[in-house]
Amino acid sequence: MGARVERKAFYGIAEIADALGLNRQLVTAWRRRRSHGIPEPDGELSSGPIWRGTTIEPWIDVVRAQRDSPAQPISPELALKAGRRMLRVAALLLEEPIRLKLLSQSLAEARELLPIAEDAADDQLGRAVRQLLSPLRAEPGNLPRFRRKVLAELAQLEPLVDLAAESLPEADSAG
Repeated sequence: MGARVERKAFYGIAEIADALGLNRQLVTAWRRRRSHGIPEPDGELSSGPIWRGTTIEPWIDVVRAQRDSPAQPISPELALKAGRRMLRVAALLLEEPIRLKLLSQSLAEARELLPIAEDAADDQLGRAVRQLLSPLRAEPGNLPRFRRKVLAELAQLEPLVDLAAESLPEADSAG
């Protein structure tokens, strides 16, 4: 099991990110989206949200335990979500002119899946998702080159969808 969290009286985004070994942007996105079960902050300062240690530490312990547990397979639903998010990024990269604010937001949403994909089991679906998301590991300094990388990885989408579909329960044929 991983090292214990150094206990603090109060936590901000930076302290939570440090305790989890994640970047601040990811923790901020989790809070903004109310995802991953992050508790509501105990207060807000001009510098951002704050949590009492007694509020946030149990959640940090759960998240750390999940990260330390054996790798789990990526769910078909998560694989399809990765596909949708990468399609959105690709569509924004194909616009002229590129709307940088929307692209930045879409990149942040897609990057939320990177830690989950990296920690997932090394099975066929997990490898396909990691490959699809691989361009997101670096900042898009050169947009034309980044666009080519993203579009090249979209070739992974068809096998990813096929693999995910094999794992999904049969849809009702009512139409």
